[in-house]
Amino acid sequence: MTIYSNSIITDSPLLIISGQTPQKDDYIPEDITEQIELVVEKINAIILENHTLSKNIVKMNVYLTNADFLGPLSNVLSNFYGDNKPAMTLVIVAGLIHPKFKVEIDSIVAIK
Repeated sequence: MTIYSNSIITDSPLLIISGQTPQKDDYIPEDITEQIELVVEKINAIILENHTLSKNIVKMNVYLTNADFLGPLSNVLSNFYGDNKPAMTLVIVAGLIHPKFKVEIDSIVAIK
C-alpha cells in the first residue's frame, strides 16, 4: 500500500516540524510500533497547537534504523493519516541521536 505522493503543491503558509523522537519524558518504548505511534502523537500535538490538521501534512522525512520497520511504519501511518498521502522521504540510517531510538520523523504541514 502506498503511503506517500510523488509531489504536492501548496500555496498555504507552512508549519515546519523538527524531527520528533520516540521519547516522552524519560520513557522510550522498546517496541517499534509504540515508538512510531509516540512520534506520530507528538507530531499531531504540534499540528493541533498550531491550529491546523494532520490531513494537511504535505511532506514527511522518516528515518528508520532497520528496513524491517517498514511494515509497522506503513500500518501506523495508514491508521493515523488514512487517505492523506504526503510527499515522503524514507531513509534507513545506522543510528539516531539516542541508541534506543529506532525512528525519527519531521514534517511540513500546510496551514489552511
